[in-house]
Amino acid sequence: MLHESQVSHTLTGATTVSERSEILIYSGYSCKQGWFFTPCSSDPSLRGLKNILRIHIKKVNCSDWEQIPIPASVRSVVALNLPSYGSGRNPWGNLKPDYLEKKGFVEAHADDGLLEIFGLKHGWHASMVMAEVISAKHIAQASAIRFELRGGEWKEAFMQMDGEPWKQPINKDFSTFVEMKRVPFQSVMVHGD
Repeated sequence: MLHESQVSHTLTGATTVSERSEILIYSGYSCKQGWFFTPCSSDPSLRGLKNILRIHIKKVNCSDWEQIPIPASVRSVVALNLPSYGSGRNPWGNLKPDYLEKKGFVEAHADDGLLEIFGLKHGWHASMVMAEVISAKHIAQASAIRFELRGGEWKEAFMQMDGEPWKQPINKDFSTFVEMKRVPFQSVMVHGD
């Protein structure tokens, strides 16, 4: 549990008034995001991500997909290919070597070829993550991710790519798949001399 002194220390640790303002604005914005205030389903058994989303991953040097569980407390799933999110925040956090080993993770780097998958539990959790008071709920690290979306009573899933939101249509009778993986050749800008 966070105490007021921990939050105060984090906010005063910012070096400029501008940085403190940005943290407060972003934290307030996180609490008001639509995915936290989506209407509850009429049937309590249909609530939660686990009822509309399955996550499959491929680990490094493995050709098989493995389904991983989504913690019941998670309301939003984020996949990153570099340790930066929401105006340069690091929600994955700087993890201790013992924790990395226990979870089977490696330290996250922009060029490691891995995607970090984490969850946000609710608006206040997202606010504290964005203020860098705590880290997000770590779910997995993988070389490829496949999200399987199942519609049911939902007709669309609210998604975001590179900061741009979109509504992904989903079918109530069939699964919709969104796959992310590293491509063998990256796009490079070259000067034509």
